[in-house]
Amino acid sequence: MATPASPPSGTPPEEYALRTHNAPDVARRDFLRDVERLERFCDRADQNGLALLITNESSLWRPRQRRTPTRDEEFRIHHGRELSGTLLWAGGAFPGNTRVLRGTYSLAWRPYAQLEGPAGEFRCLAVFVAPHAGRLAPSQGV
Repeated sequence: MATPASPPSGTPPEEYALRTHNAPDVARRDFLRDVERLERFCDRADQNGLALLITNESSLWRPRQRRTPTRDEEFRIHHGRELSGTLLWAGGAFPGNTRVLRGTYSLAWRPYAQLEGPAGEFRCLAVFVAPHAGRLAPSQGV
């Protein structure tokens, strides 16, 4: 859903209309899918990864105020959250959405841009994936 056009911004000045995101739960799920994939790709000492999210959807960086559980409860990526291990969507009711993170990630949202008009605040979240984060530990001999 588009919001009304905001005042011109940039050089040269350009009009824009910021959109609201109707599915922040899906945005969280997909971002964590990217982190999980990067862990798999970073299997050598000379490989690392970066998952970057830039958004004006404040529900992504703010903790929830309500305490009733949601299906994406374990996928919350608000500022200050630490993520690791197995993340279940709706308590595991949707196995295809399960994410398994091998690393531990402390989430720190940072200001990115401030534009005039509604939904003009943008923030970014950078998750660095270290080399070998995707490598499984060697199996122990029996």
